[in-house]
Amino acid sequence: VNEAYRSGMIFSVIDEKMGSYPSECIEKFVALALHCCQKDTDARPSMAEVVKELDSILRMMPESDFSIAVSTDNTSDYSEFSMTSMTRIPSESLEYISGSDLASGMIPTIAPR
Repeated sequence: VNEAYRSGMIFSVIDEKMGSYPSECIEKFVALALHCCQKDTDARPSMAEVVKELDSILRMMPESDFSIAVSTDNTSDYSEFSMTSMTRIPSESLEYISGSDLASGMIPTIAPR
């Protein structure tokens, strides 16, 4: 993926089964994903920055063409809903969101690479 991105061939690694998406959205999404994979933890974006960028990418998508598959439980059953049925979180509220309300009550510890 890194090589494809650097050589301008990122679309060659995109699975056609994903459907059609605007090229600007794919390019921004891949750039964000690669930014999140930096070895140096300080070079990676914060979760708030990731959410803001994903929201920015989402806003670039034509809403009529966009749906999200959401797992209804731990099986492979999925239900679809469109963006028009989603509630967006204002970006200014993102800094107040924490992992303290996780269903399990546990916050996992993940060691940096």
